[in-house]
Amino acid sequence: MIEYTIDSDNEQQTYRLITNLVDIALFPALLLTTEYHQRWEIENTIDELKTHLNGRKTPIRSLKPREVVQEIYGWLLSHYAIRTRMFQAATTAGISPLRLGNTCTLRVKRLCYC
Repeated sequence: MIEYTIDSDNEQQTYRLITNLVDIALFPALLLTTEYHQRWEIENTIDELKTHLNGRKTPIRSLKPREVVQEIYGWLLSHYAIRTRMFQAATTAGISPLRLGNTCTLRVKRLCYC
């Protein structure tokens, strides 16, 4: 078990990582914690794309490979646009962009564009 603390925005969060990678020469604690944190950033992005941005039961509507790629690019561009606006809003407010939630931002965007 690896226990580590991350400081962000005047607060500390303690995490515990349980792993079976016990060879510290091959898998130093700093490497494992960094990679684990990065993995969850990727998982959160995938969740935002699949669950919140898509917002429907059918994952991909297109049936032809070219259209599937086009639809995925559309999702990625939408995600990028929302995240860019979130970053701009956080910078203006003087807070960390990580404190802003994707779901709430997406709801606000939908209200603004309807």
